[in-house]
Amino acid sequence: MNEKRINILFASIAFLFGLVLYAMTMAPTVSFWDCGEFIACSYRLAVPHPPGSPLYLLVGRFFTLIPEFLIDNVAKRVNLISVLSSAFTVLFLYLSIVHLIREYLKSNEGYTRYLPYLGALVGSLTFAVTPSFWFNAVEAEVYAPSALFTSLSVWLILHWSERSEEIGNEKYILLIAYLTGLAIGVHLLNVLTLPMVFMIIYYRRFEMNPTTFTGLVIVGGLLTALVYPGMVIGIPLIAEKIGFLGLLFSIILLIAVLAVAVSNRQHLIGLLVMSILLIVVGYSSYMMIYIRSNLNPNIDENNPETIEQFISYVNREQYGEHHLDRERAWKESPNGRNYASASEFFWSYQVNYMYNRYFLWNFTGMAENGVDSRMAELRTLFSRDFSWTLKLLFSLTPLLLGLWGAYAHFRRDWKHALAVLALFLMTGYAIILYLNQPDPQPRERDYSYVGSFFAFSIWIGIGAAALLEQIAGVFKNSDRGFKNILVGGVTIIMLILLPFRILAEDYHMQDRNGNYVAWDYSYNMLVSSEQNGIMFTNGDNDTFPLWYLQEVEYIRTDVRVANLSLLNTPWYIQQLKDKEPKAPISLSDDQISRMIYPQPWETRKFELPIVPEPVRRAEADRYKLSLNVDTVNAPATMSFEVRPKLNMPMRGGGTIGGLRVQDLMILNILATNQFQKPLYFAVTTSDQNRLDGLKDYQRMDGLLFKVTTIPGWSIDPDVLYDNLMNKFQYRNLNNPDVYYNENIIGLLQNYRSAFFRLATHYLSTEEQGRFNEVLQKLYAVMPPEVIPFTNAQFEEVMTTFAIMADIYPADSLNARNYNLRVLQASGEVGLSYKRYDMAEKGYQGLLQSIESQPESEQVQDYLRSFFRSPQEYSQATAERKKQILESAAEQIRRQLTRVYKESKQYERGTTFLQEWLQIKPNNAYAQKQLEEFDKLKAEE
Repeated sequence: MNEKRINILFASIAFLFGLVLYAMTMAPTVSFWDCGEFIACSYRLAVPHPPGSPLYLLVGRFFTLIPEFLIDNVAKRVNLISVLSSAFTVLFLYLSIVHLIREYLKSNEGYTRYLPYLGALVGSLTFAVTPSFWFNAVEAEVYAPSALFTSLSVWLILHWSERSEEIGNEKYILLIAYLTGLAIGVHLLNVLTLPMVFMIIYYRRFEMNPTTFTGLVIVGGLLTALVYPGMVIGIPLIAEKIGFLGLLFSIILLIAVLAVAVSNRQHLIGLLVMSILLIVVGYSSYMMIYIRSNLNPNIDENNPETIEQFISYVNREQYGEHHLDRERAWKESPNGRNYASASEFFWSYQVNYMYNRYFLWNFTGMAENGVDSRMAELRTLFSRDFSWTLKLLFSLTPLLLGLWGAYAHFRRDWKHALAVLALFLMTGYAIILYLNQPDPQPRERDYSYVGSFFAFSIWIGIGAAALLEQIAGVFKNSDRGFKNILVGGVTIIMLILLPFRILAEDYHMQDRNGNYVAWDYSYNMLVSSEQNGIMFTNGDNDTFPLWYLQEVEYIRTDVRVANLSLLNTPWYIQQLKDKEPKAPISLSDDQISRMIYPQPWETRKFELPIVPEPVRRAEADRYKLSLNVDTVNAPATMSFEVRPKLNMPMRGGGTIGGLRVQDLMILNILATNQFQKPLYFAVTTSDQNRLDGLKDYQRMDGLLFKVTTIPGWSIDPDVLYDNLMNKFQYRNLNNPDVYYNENIIGLLQNYRSAFFRLATHYLSTEEQGRFNEVLQKLYAVMPPEVIPFTNAQFEEVMTTFAIMADIYPADSLNARNYNLRVLQASGEVGLSYKRYDMAEKGYQGLLQSIESQPESEQVQDYLRSFFRSPQEYSQATAERKKQILESAAEQIRRQLTRVYKESKQYERGTTFLQEWLQIKPNNAYAQKQLEEFDKLKAEE
């Protein structure tokens, strides 16, 4: 088989590997974060968050038109963009590695002719399964198409370098320029590929020396800056200053300059001007944002329908001022106090935590907890048992092979290695410098650095080829057939140790099949609302999937979603006021335009003086009926305390309390609404965002808290029961084959909280049948084996509830089946709800374990719960630990005494107290209680 066919075969394998893998693991519907927004905006050709991705939306709109009989839902159709983009990215990575190996590997005889293709296959397939790239490949996000533009630009400039002496070679550079303009309409990350492009052009057109290389750095930097921020921000500024006709004239002027340059054979000037024009043509996709905003779609973020607003949109002014001041970023970070200086903040957080950690995720694997990096493990590489060390060494193979590849590349072809290094640094550490991220971030940011992981994967491919070359060189005197078999065998081993091992380890984690959490959770939020409700949501994760359901699937379009983060901006307030379904806002348009800054505020009561009588009467009747009570506290006025939410600096120094715009708007909507429309807060909104005393007027109806007129009305059991038991969807939350990450598992605890509130109500009203029904439903749809608890104390109480509801056998309540904290929770819960049999069993089991086996691991684990930290526990003396256990035993005995007294088991209580006094003859409490028990028995 000739080399061309080998190349085509291996390139096809790389492409099909990615295509099949990503198609098999693609999300079946909408996912969290920006996916819901991008799908909805693609379907509606609406305006997403700044700086927008117009080309992505146009392509996304095309994909939404795929017939339903081929792909059954819109979200899945848009997800397919990422699948195809990622598969082609793997293909172009393969082709780029082949080219770079060919650059230095001059021999093409014998086994050496296979090395570029074998190495490229190893490198490209390894990149295909890196977790950051794979994660983006299966959902509707811009990062997969952005990676495609990066890979295509890299391959094109390498392709040009092979043909740089041919007539018409400039077409490849012009195509790169056009792709750069198009890529701006997806994401700006592709601009960081330009330094590598300039370096490859420099190698082919100039003799390398200090003078020309300095010129490259200066000119390359200026040309990169010409694209961003120059053209990206400059073109709208030109339009603002001289209008669209002036902008058109500027473009015509450039065309005239191009014509003059071509006629005078000024090729370099002509190439530069033509490149600028093509970038402008690609960038023109942004006209979609301007045009569609003027048509006022339902999603119209920042409302960029004027040049001024469009410039603000492109500049991302909504997110505040961007700066590169490291000192300021450190001091303004909420967690800045964790760092001693700006330099420590930069290294420990921005570099180490926000990049090195991600790099190790992709090339050494995640730590076993799935979050922490390998750094701590690497520091103890040879200090553990052999099997652990061997396993970790296997996980290091991608990193080691990539480092070997970088070394081999610099040794054999340092010029192109330097170009790859430029790509690696610009798409990795340079982004760190530019973003200047504060601590903490709302989500993991590894997707931002996929370009640098792409570059490192080039070296993995080169490292694989170099290793094969070295191994075959050792056997250079062997016959040709043996060397070919050897090279093939080692390649198979590398494929097993790198891509296929990573694939096997990460497949379950990356597989989105059966994951409907975002869809179901958002649907359950919507059905928690009454007709024409207004729902305050916290941020992206609990808003964008709602937009998808409303804009694409037309579910509960009567509900107005009010995002609290966006509620700090005048344009969003205006849209809430004007667009259907409208939010009740009393401010004039002029007042709204001035709602930009926080307002001074001192702690004081906010009063809603008029609660309409029909509303008050209806809620009072509902309260009495739902809770089966005769009286209700239904005040004629609504009054609650509101405290400042931030500290505002004063001119003369010091600070004054203030309210955010979002807080003022909540109060305005509340006062204007007068309970005409139901108001809700999503359960994901923090207490800080639910306005202090207003929380007393909020009732949990599922995944929403409804604002009521009656303080202290925590649940309406009938409404909550209907939502949890009949309306909500919980698809695959009981399926162990579906993977849920820690963030999703944390979010799903909101279901448990709602079930807990309802179960607690039925327990307190002694409705055992309903209590059992609710708990059995919870454990059926969301068993802890699939969705673990995230709070140990909550788990202990819920386990107790599960035993009470016959989900777990009652006779299983002992130290053999549960940890001692569960026994303690059983005692406390049983005593609180007069389930004395359970209380006695829990406390007795706990007491017996503490007193009979104080040194056991189970008791020591229980003992740890009395210390604030593991370090404090380890530093405590044996005497201190003994005292704590004795004190715990004393408290347990007192609780058992209470159990016997309240359950009127006076004989058993007497026996228990007598045994206690045999152990502690001078215990005054036990003596006094024994006397009381004797009296109670006598009175009985």
